[in-house]
Amino acid sequence: MALIQAIFASLPIAAKFVLPELSPGGVVLFRIAGSAIAFAVLVQLSGAPKVSNWKDLAALAGLSVIGVWGNQLLFLEGVKRTTAIDANVLITTVPVFTLGIALALKRERATVGKVAGILIAAVGAVYVIGPDRISVDPTGTEGAALIAANAFLYAGYLVLSKDMLRRYPPLTVIAYVFAFGTILILPFGAGELWNGHVVHLSMRAALALAYIVAFPSVGAYFLSVWALQRTESSQVAMWVYIQPVLTAVAAPAILGERLTLRSVVSAAVIFAGLALAIWGHARDVPGGLTVGTPEEGF
Repeated sequence: MALIQAIFASLPIAAKFVLPELSPGGVVLFRIAGSAIAFAVLVQLSGAPKVSNWKDLAALAGLSVIGVWGNQLLFLEGVKRTTAIDANVLITTVPVFTLGIALALKRERATVGKVAGILIAAVGAVYVIGPDRISVDPTGTEGAALIAANAFLYAGYLVLSKDMLRRYPPLTVIAYVFAFGTILILPFGAGELWNGHVVHLSMRAALALAYIVAFPSVGAYFLSVWALQRTESSQVAMWVYIQPVLTAVAAPAILGERLTLRSVVSAAVIFAGLALAIWGHARDVPGGLTVGTPEEGF
């Protein structure tokens, strides 16, 4: 799980090398299409069941909109406009958004710990977005807001995917979600192929793009499935929060970014909210917390 989170933490850093030469739509097209091909091969090799029910196919397409197409576009558009450090700090709001959506849909029972944790983490997220900086740094503010919107969509995917994951194995769900995502992203990324931008990528950008497809996409998702066969799902939640720590260490060394006091304070506030929300949820669920990865759901 530490390796998985280290790979995920490297995504915004790798994206910084590609985005100056390729649009977010182009990056997402390669990431989703490459993953879709890899997962389709894995489904064939593993003998995982196919989906033939039209209602289930429609549900998987809907999950693809919020879990792959929408959130990945928002994420890379946000990374393009903000720092890798702030991007990964905001990603840590996903579990809290997930809990909030579950409460709103009455999938969970509200408790003082849960609600307080959500509010505290929200304060940390708002602080990163920086409403006081809107007139000073509109680009950075817009980027942080896009990352927060990405986290919200992804949280919705975690909650809503639970029903499909009860009927189909994780690999089947992932394969179809990425297949639909490829169709959805084509109008946004095909222009990059048509204009030949990919052909003119520098070696550094091309290697970073290949890394994004192979590791933060295919590799991390595959390893997540492998790890979940050997690790309790409650462990997953604990490892997710090392992402911003790893990025905070790597980004200054690789990208030359500056670790600001705002990022440190907001991270501390978000972690406090997460801890409180997790504690409240663990007390409310017999046997403790069970927060899974995107493949497993919430």
